[in-house]
Amino acid sequence: MSEKYKQEVMKNLEDKQIQTVFIRSRKKKKPNWYTYCLIFVDICALVCFFLAYGPYGKLRELFILTALSTNSHQYLAYVLYSEEYAQEIADKYTITAAEESSNIDDIVFVDYSDKVVYANEYEEAVLKKNEGNDLYKIVRINEGSYNGYMAVIYDSKRINLYLSKSRYGNTIPQLAKEAGAIVATNASGYFINQVTYEKWPAHSLIANGEVYYDSGKNGPIVGMNKEGILMLMNSTATRAVEAGMYWGVEFGPFLVVNGQPSTYTGDGGGGLHPRTCIGQRKDGIVLMVVINGRGGEGSMGASFADLVDIMMRYGAYNACNLDGGGSSAMVENGKLLNTPVSYQGAGERNAIDALVVY
Repeated sequence: MSEKYKQEVMKNLEDKQIQTVFIRSRKKKKPNWYTYCLIFVDICALVCFFLAYGPYGKLRELFILTALSTNSHQYLAYVLYSEEYAQEIADKYTITAAEESSNIDDIVFVDYSDKVVYANEYEEAVLKKNEGNDLYKIVRINEGSYNGYMAVIYDSKRINLYLSKSRYGNTIPQLAKEAGAIVATNASGYFINQVTYEKWPAHSLIANGEVYYDSGKNGPIVGMNKEGILMLMNSTATRAVEAGMYWGVEFGPFLVVNGQPSTYTGDGGGGLHPRTCIGQRKDGIVLMVVINGRGGEGSMGASFADLVDIMMRYGAYNACNLDGGGSSAMVENGKLLNTPVSYQGAGERNAIDALVVY
């Protein structure tokens, strides 16, 4: 074997050893946390892009409607879509009240003390009182995609609007404790100063027969007169008081007016959110409903169409949507029943008022 041939063999062996070492070193090198983060971000971006612009039109519309119906997160609708497209989607989902105002003369209070036969399970849920409690009962609502609670109030004269004594507001349990309430829910909407966190009414507000705040414009006002009859009016606060409203808040939309459900396209708009609403049956019984949402107790939330269905199912003759989202809360004997969830996370919000049952 020549010297030159030996040198070539040795060189080839050395090259193979170097390649083997290189391959082994590459195999030993593992991705670090930064690589995993980049992979995760890429996957999220692809999923978001697919959901935003893929074939799931209903999901896209739900995202836009849900974002547009919030006070502080409407910008989310415009992150992926133009204002024109978002407005086009919003215009496809509407809800229209059957009439502009309720007729208080249609409400006739009925005593069902001797009733033992019920037309259906929903009538039984309302009319069959808990033993030893003639004032109210709590009914659990569970419809699969959403769940919540309904307070059935048998004496509507025991319902009032209680205003927070703090300019920062209070949680519904705190307001219920101050008012000495047995049952309480949130009521009106409010504005908040993002620097001082002070709160004030977003729209017209009536308390104890007096105008607390008047927006000066006709708006959907829901309230009660001294006889405990729920009133729905498109009015200013001043005119509502003149018509006999003792307490009232401007909010909406109306869900049922004089026994006729509001008509809607799609799901009525507004997306899926925690919801609060109030209704009154023709026999005078009041229904106060709070629906969980945003994952609270496994509930996705309810649409306006869902609220119309709930109120009609339990026999409401007049009904109206109230402030919802993270503000939706129901308290019984000092205990918070539902699970409030806002976009800032779980927990209770401070409200400027509450509907209370003494």
